[in-house]
Amino acid sequence: MELINLLSGVLDEARAITYLGQTFDVYLNWIGKIIRWLVSGVGIVGVGIILFSIVLRAVVLPLDIYQRITMSKQNLKMQANKDKMEKLQKQYANDKEMYNKKLMEMYKESGISMFSSCLPAILSMVIFIVAINAFNAFSQYSNLNNYNRMVEAYNASITPYCAVVSDDTISEISSSSGQKYLIVSEEDKYVYIVMPYDGTSDYKADGFKYVKNAEKSYYVDPDKYCAVEGNQAAVDAYIAAYNEKNPEDEPMTKTKACVELIEKSAQAAVKEVYDNTVSGNTKFLWIKNIWETDATFKNPVLSYDDFKADLSNSKYISANGDQKKFSKLSSVSPYDSDSYAAVTGGLKAEKKAFNGYYILIVLSIGTILLQQFVSMRSQKDQQKYSSVDGSGGMNQKTMMIMMTVMFAIFSFMYSAAFSIYMIMSNVLSMVMTIIVNKLVKVSMDKKEQEAMQRKYNNRFPGRKIEEKHGKNRKK
Repeated sequence: MELINLLSGVLDEARAITYLGQTFDVYLNWIGKIIRWLVSGVGIVGVGIILFSIVLRAVVLPLDIYQRITMSKQNLKMQANKDKMEKLQKQYANDKEMYNKKLMEMYKESGISMFSSCLPAILSMVIFIVAINAFNAFSQYSNLNNYNRMVEAYNASITPYCAVVSDDTISEISSSSGQKYLIVSEEDKYVYIVMPYDGTSDYKADGFKYVKNAEKSYYVDPDKYCAVEGNQAAVDAYIAAYNEKNPEDEPMTKTKACVELIEKSAQAAVKEVYDNTVSGNTKFLWIKNIWETDATFKNPVLSYDDFKADLSNSKYISANGDQKKFSKLSSVSPYDSDSYAAVTGGLKAEKKAFNGYYILIVLSIGTILLQQFVSMRSQKDQQKYSSVDGSGGMNQKTMMIMMTVMFAIFSFMYSAAFSIYMIMSNVLSMVMTIIVNKLVKVSMDKKEQEAMQRKYNNRFPGRKIEEKHGKNRKK
């Protein structure tokens, strides 16, 4: 009878307290694991991202160099045949089809190939797309991992109040409606664990398997909570403060005060973990959460809708070898909206703060514009003579605008970490273009000078040509 009375009192929503279930991790592919290894190895998340950007650029470096050398050589050949192409443009100004035919013939004669650099460019684009997916998955992994740390802190704060599951603490009882329950209670605990029970399985014979997997509810016993020294005074003060602040509302009850004080204690533990651990793992320069966009419309701690949307695209979320889609987990603790609100209840300021100030977005757009400009300048002649009316140059400008818009969209859609990657990639690509173009020009000039020397030697044996200030001088 005592347990039945206890059950009828415990099964009161006013006594329910949020206790969180099993946590899961986002599945990472091998690239995501490399990012994790670099970030954890360096210790500073932003530096780890920069290092990964350099490593990835080094991986595609052979393709990059080949592509840019090929493009630079083609451009120099185009410059050497500039007079021929201008003549063709004038000759076939009104016949585009014939111009293209004659241009292809001239390309073949001069050893110019417009498609020689396409394959490396395609491979580089594939690697770029793979990098996008890896960064997206790792940002989801990091955000969920940080949330899981806060969940662990929340649960750790409540666990001392909870009854311990054992043969001695579990009782089987029925409510007045006939519904069977298992209730876990201890003399000195403030929170009871209650589970619905079908009455057929032998939970003891199953080694508490049923209990472990059952959907548990946790309920506060206000009398036991207030019996602890100091708690009664805290409850009285909490009730008095609430009633004074909200005189028109229903008075705060002792039970509700006990529930809220336990939850606030758990939220305070979450705040401590966030300030001491999570914040340090996500902050870089002015950005409070590097795994979110560097923008004022994003916050260091996400709203639940953003949190759910961020994880809904995860391939799988796995733990202990089990794999589940997040769509199934978002309806259960600790990933449902009520659990999320309970865990992040003490982080209201972090939910409203600006995550960034668009600086990385501006830098991403600026560096891609500059990189495209440098690339376009190096292909000026190719674009000018690729069409009879010179519209190829305009097509290149259009492509530059489209690339810039695309990168701008990526910057707004993806995390600040991805923006750092794009900036580093753009800068490295631009520097590589300048260096390769210079080296190829020097190499081509040297070969041209050697060819001229051989030709001159055939005519005037024993003499030498020295090129100085753009003029030839006999020696």
